Amino acid sequence: MNESYKIISSSILYWFSQKKWFVYSILIALFLLSLSTPVGLTLPAYHSLIILVLVFILVTFEPIPFPAIALLTLVLQVVLGVAPPNEVASSFMNDAVLFVMGSLMFAIAIVHQGLDIRLARMIIYFFGKSKRLFLMGLMTISAILSSFLGEHTVIAIMLPIGLSVIKNIDTQKTDGKNAVLLTLFSVAYGTIIGSIGTPSGGARNVIMINYLQEFSNVNIDYWKWMKHAYPILIIQLLVAYFVLQFTFPSSLKNIQIKGFKKKVQASDTKKNINHLFSCLIIVFIIFSWFTFNDKYGLGIIALAGALSFMIFGMISWEEINKNTNWGVILLFAATISLGFQINETGASSWLVLKFNDLLEALPSNSFNISWSIMAIISGLTANFFTSSATVSLIGPMAIELQPTDITFALSSAIASGFSFLTVISSPTAMILYSTGLVSTKLFFRVGILMFSISIIILYLMSQFYWINI
Repeated sequence: MNESYKIISSSILYWFSQKKWFVYSILIALFLLSLSTPVGLTLPAYHSLIILVLVFILVTFEPIPFPAIALLTLVLQVVLGVAPPNEVASSFMNDAVLFVMGSLMFAIAIVHQGLDIRLARMIIYFFGKSKRLFLMGLMTISAILSSFLGEHTVIAIMLPIGLSVIKNIDTQKTDGKNAVLLTLFSVAYGTIIGSIGTPSGGARNVIMINYLQEFSNVNIDYWKWMKHAYPILIIQLLVAYFVLQFTFPSSLKNIQIKGFKKKVQASDTKKNINHLFSCLIIVFIIFSWFTFNDKYGLGIIALAGALSFMIFGMISWEEINKNTNWGVILLFAATISLGFQINETGASSWLVLKFNDLLEALPSNSFNISWSIMAIISGLTANFFTSSATVSLIGPMAIELQPTDITFALSSAIASGFSFLTVISSPTAMILYSTGLVSTKLFFRVGILMFSISIIILYLMSQFYWINI
């Protein structure tokens, strides 16, 4: 009996040690449920905000898997009376979710073709004459590809190139360590910066476009988003280059581009044909995003790209199914559903009123102050949450503040892409950290400067450039 008691006790203690933040989040939610509904909020609206707090804690500390968080979010919306089952189900699946699903599948198909080797040869050919030009080329190519194909795809293609370059660097020397970090951060920052450039650069962009159409009847097409975001991307690239050169001063003597070039072998005829066909599919999908997104939606077009690879036998469904992160898709869909209900129940309007009350308490209730607070909140929340979840939840509030002006909405979405502070903020940051060469403190130390400058760039562009387009 005593032995059984010890086993049960130790099992419970071990479970609690692993799931303590799940327990804490439930206790916090129960405490909030026991309180009276705040004045101005309906009960469903209040419950939607409680679920928001719960999801924020669970995603931040991840005591349970992402798919479990997603399912819990859906279940609680129905159980707590936020919305009926059919309404929750309909808000769970839309074009934005199809876009993420299609993009992940599309990315897996592209990486499966081995395009990173082909791309490495091209970068060396065009930028290999100078080591600093080579690093700028890595950053620029990463940014351009990321803006069209998304972070998941590009970091999977570009990071192996960066790792191959630094493989023979002597890290025992300070100059060598800086050369390694300069190379890795060039790839990472290029990928992060590029994700703001087009709607297909990040799921958060598609979410905001979807919200603008749903809540304010404002239609932003592919080209209009690029006109607003791409100039910011270009300025950020220039700033990032000099920030990294300043942070990691190096003579770059340790980087051996010539030796790396010999390792990049020429592809055979079959690979050449597959790569050519893959590029044609990529060009067709990007062209379709520009031309047909109003008619077919970004999600259907992305799925068509993945479908093309499967139809022509360039990748099997088993390969896509095995490598697709279905948990991310579930969580993404669940947070969109919750964001939709926060808007429908009036919770977002209530938050806006409280936000305006806060502004009135400040010395001056101006557009500049409200914009700054909204952009900074979006950026900081995305660094400790996820960018897509941040826009899903804060997006309706940003639109509510300025229903007829897209400045707030676009600023919120773009600021949430400034994933420079934490290693959990984006796929790129997490993959960079997984190399074991970058610590969380180092990532933050470099990123705080880049984040601050990026907010300033965004503000200046929104005030002096956006008003003219």
